[in-house]
Amino acid sequence: MRVVAALTVPPTPSAGTRPVTLLPDLAQSSPGGVPATLIVLVVLATVGVVAWASFRQRARLREGLATLIGRSPGWRLTVHPCDVTPELLAGRTAATPRGDRRYGVRHGVEGPTTVTLGGEPVEARIAMFEWTYEERRTSRSNQGTRTTTYHTRTELVALCRLPTVVPRAIRIGAESVLGRVGLTRGGQQVESSEFNRRFRVEGRDPRLTVQLLDPTFQQLLLDAYQGRTIHLDDDLVVLGGRPDHRDESLPGIVGLLPAARQDLERLVRSVPAQFWRAIGPSSQGDAWRPS
Repeated sequence: MRVVAALTVPPTPSAGTRPVTLLPDLAQSSPGGVPATLIVLVVLATVGVVAWASFRQRARLREGLATLIGRSPGWRLTVHPCDVTPELLAGRTAATPRGDRRYGVRHGVEGPTTVTLGGEPVEARIAMFEWTYEERRTSRSNQGTRTTTYHTRTELVALCRLPTVVPRAIRIGAESVLGRVGLTRGGQQVESSEFNRRFRVEGRDPRLTVQLLDPTFQQLLLDAYQGRTIHLDDDLVVLGGRPDHRDESLPGIVGLLPAARQDLERLVRSVPAQFWRAIGPSSQGDAWRPS
C-alpha cells in the first residue's frame, strides 16, 4: 500500500487582507523577564511621587514664611534684603559668594527691629534669607571627554542695615587648619592665643579692629559664633552660617530664620561702645550719634 503525505499550503492573502503581525512577548523583551510596561509604570510613579513631594515642600515653606512675617508687624517677603540687591551682595561678603554662574536670594524676610548700639536702643532694618550660588565642577572620562556641571550651594544669612557707617571693612571668619595648629596664621592677631587659633580677622583699619575685639567680645565669639562669618562694612552687618537652635514650629529652612535674627541682634548688641565712638558720628545725618 502506498502512503501519500499531505502537504498543507497556507492560503495566500487576498488583495484586501493584511497579514497578521504577532507582537513580541513583553516579558521576553525586557531584562530579567520583567514586563517593560511594568518598568515604565514604576518609573512614572517614582517621578510623580518626587514631584509631589517637592511641590508639598515648597507649599509648606510658603506657609511657614507667611506665618513668620505674620508674627511681626511691618515684616514682609523680600528678594532685596534691606534694599540691597543680589548684584551688590554677590562676592561682597564670605556669606554671599558670587559662585561661577547664577546666584540670588530665596526665602527672604525683612522688617524693622530695635538694636542696641553702645547701650542705646536704635531703630534699624534686619533681613534673614538663604543665599544660593552655583559652583562649577569639571570631570574627564577615561576617553578624555570633558564634562562641566553646576551644583547649587546655599548659605544662611542675616543682615542688618545700621543707622551709621563703618568706614573700614572688618571681616571675621574661621582660621585655616594650618593656622589652628600654628604653622601659618594671617590677619590681625590679638592677645588671646585661643581666639587667634579659632578666628581670622582682617580689617583695613587696625585701630578700629582693636576697638571691636575687646576681651568680652572675643569671648562671645568663642562661645557662640565659631564656624560663622561676620562682616562689618559701610552701613551693613552681615552674619553668615547656621545657628545651633531653631523654631520647631516652622518648617525647613524657615525654622532657622528667627534664630539667625536672634544671633545677629545679640552680636550687634554686644559690640563694645568704644567701637561706635571710634567710628564717629553718623554720616547719614542725625539718625544716630554715639554718646
